[in-house]
Amino acid sequence: MKIERINDNQIKCTLTRSDLASRQIRMSELVYGNEKTKGLFQDMMEQASSEVGFEASDLPLMIEAIPVSMDCIVLMITKVEDPDEMDAKFSSFTRMNDLFSDEKEPGEGHGLITGFKGAPKKDHIAEITSSSMERLFSFPDLDTVISFAHHISDIYHGESTLYKCPDNNRYYLLLCKSSHNIKEFGLVCNSALEYGSKEPLTFARSAYLDEHYQKIIIGNAIQSLAFV
Repeated sequence: MKIERINDNQIKCTLTRSDLASRQIRMSELVYGNEKTKGLFQDMMEQASSEVGFEASDLPLMIEAIPVSMDCIVLMITKVEDPDEMDAKFSSFTRMNDLFSDEKEPGEGHGLITGFKGAPKKDHIAEITSSSMERLFSFPDLDTVISFAHHISDIYHGESTLYKCPDNNRYYLLLCKSSHNIKEFGLVCNSALEYGSKEPLTFARSAYLDEHYQKIIIGNAIQSLAFV
């Protein structure tokens, strides 16, 4: 586990599969959390305090998970001094449920840990996604994806990858925010809902897509399909 201080309010934590294996934690378990993952984040914040002087105090933490490879994940942990600022910044993203609810089922929601001061606190809000800049949508057939591509090709120029699920033959389109601002990306995602369905996206889901789904077009799916 490697921790780097980015600035006074943010640290970067790199976790490898071996880091998790030593604690008997699967990478997918970080999505929904349990006693082992709570202990991991407790230790992570204590290490951040001792190694780089990062203290969260009573402030909530925003956590973004970024998969680097099948064996490595980066957590960007940011102190949020003004919760209203976080609400505004992520107004187009889904609010995460409380990780620590006993009724929480594995894989439900994308929440993780927030507000450390000796132990995680339940009354603070955390945000975590595979990347806050990506959204996943499914479509019943290729023609529907093509229609959507024609609809947004003039306004969307970000990275996009098209997958096909071998089990249900549905098409899955991963859209990246890229250089678009949040408002522009939100409009694109709203348009996608007119053609398909939004799918939950976590770093575990992203890895599963790459490993088990057929990749149809990588990186420029919208641009390619717009000319079909």
